[in-house]
Amino acid sequence: MNKQKQKPLRKLLSLSAVVGTSIALHAGSEALAENAKNHPNILIILVDDLGWMDVNHFAEKATGTPPEDQYYETPHINRLGLEGVSFSRAYSAPLCTPSRAALLTGRNGATFGFNNAFGMRNVRTYARTGQTPPPGYLPHDLIARSNPRFPIVPASASSALPNGSPESGGLKVYSLAEMLPEYRSAFLGKWHVGGGDLAGHRPQDFGFEAITYQDEGWSGYFNDVRRSWHLPGPPAMAEYLTDDLTKVSIDWMRRHVAERPDTPFLLLLSHFAVHGPIEAKAEDVAYFENRATRGWNEHQHPVYAAMIRSLDDSVGALREALKELGVADNTIVIFTSDNGGIVDLKGEDLTSNQPLRGQKAQIFEGGVRVPFIIYLPAADAAGTWVDTPVALEDLAPSLLEFAGWKVSEEIQEQFTGQSLLPLLQQRPGDFPKRTLFIHEPYYRPNPLAAEENTQLPPSTSAIDGNYKLIAFHDGVMKLFNLADDIGEQVDISAAMPERVYMMQRRIMDWRINHIPARYDTRKNPDYNPRGPAAVSAPDGDLFVR
Repeated sequence: MNKQKQKPLRKLLSLSAVVGTSIALHAGSEALAENAKNHPNILIILVDDLGWMDVNHFAEKATGTPPEDQYYETPHINRLGLEGVSFSRAYSAPLCTPSRAALLTGRNGATFGFNNAFGMRNVRTYARTGQTPPPGYLPHDLIARSNPRFPIVPASASSALPNGSPESGGLKVYSLAEMLPEYRSAFLGKWHVGGGDLAGHRPQDFGFEAITYQDEGWSGYFNDVRRSWHLPGPPAMAEYLTDDLTKVSIDWMRRHVAERPDTPFLLLLSHFAVHGPIEAKAEDVAYFENRATRGWNEHQHPVYAAMIRSLDDSVGALREALKELGVADNTIVIFTSDNGGIVDLKGEDLTSNQPLRGQKAQIFEGGVRVPFIIYLPAADAAGTWVDTPVALEDLAPSLLEFAGWKVSEEIQEQFTGQSLLPLLQQRPGDFPKRTLFIHEPYYRPNPLAAEENTQLPPSTSAIDGNYKLIAFHDGVMKLFNLADDIGEQVDISAAMPERVYMMQRRIMDWRINHIPARYDTRKNPDYNPRGPAAVSAPDGDLFVR
């Protein structure tokens, strides 16, 4: 669906709760408050740039290598996986901002302009540069530019979560916090969907109680932690950012349980770890510098390993706090990452996504397959794996069903994701089959290529069961069977032309029907194939709008 306007939120309807009893539709406020304590708390731990192979639990699933033989150490995340449900094929966007938009709204970020990530302080939008947007564009859209080097004009992008205002084109998207109005919802950490902390586009404008946040893609981990943030929040509780955000989260949960024990909470902790700058505590770095097990899967960067350890300690501390507060048996815990790991960071070997191909900012599996665990208290499926392809946009509709809430038609129409409950209940036949789409409409340098200065052209991917088609917008099509080729090494497009055609048509139909034209690519009328550093286009038609 590609509506440009949404109606106001309607009154919530009743739905039998996954945990607890059902809410009566016309119950009074006292009855609602009484029933609220039967609904589960929700803790979402969203991490940054953590690769699928960076977590022992997923690396062991992929290769059979036990945690003790791996370089990184993630015992607390491993335990969460063993006590929860792990998804071996969970997909994000290749970059953080579109993934965060999808997680917050239950909608594929590309369908409302979130298809890129950039620094918010100096982002060149029409509004920030004082320019009037051309017809069809909005003030907070990235300025569209054509470069005669390229045969394709890359897409524009939205920088601010649409709030229904004229500057958002009247489009209103609802956040998870707005979908659960009876919950006390709080946010802290990395926001990065607010256009640089624009009024009307901040966490507190989308139903969250803002604790502390930075509407930027990165943050330092030391040096007066949080002092320069858009909302510095309470005084720092630790010198290292990952530890500080963990302690602030625990403090908020402790105060909530003491002050409002009958109100369920939703806490979204959005860590900056393990995004650069690559900084870690000295004692942890020293530990990994002296670790005997090194080099497995090319994981051998001691500072990066130490950052992962702090992140893992955060998961352990949060779960221990839930137990101490007496709410662990009524709290859903979600752990996931916003995109795949970054292998080459400005020429430095940081991690490895092997056997997956590619890295962050690429549409290959290494850039879009992410660790994803859901812990449901007392669930029969504890310790199981789900191999069905799922996406971060599935989280919001899933949590609504877990929490026992049914939302308005406007919000249901907003969703492109779907509830994961049948998969958690081990009923895969009841999970509607669908195609997942990942849109990456930009030229990207490929530091992992054998040749220098290699560019990956814009692309859109369709994932249909085990088959994945990467449709590069220069017209090149690559088809992979991920069941046999998780590393995307064998292009089988020539052997299966009918499947390529079918999936190619499906991608274009999706782009035309769901992505506004300004957020997609088009043929470049200024392209000069004989110009300096021109990027050549293969023979044939471009795969553009």
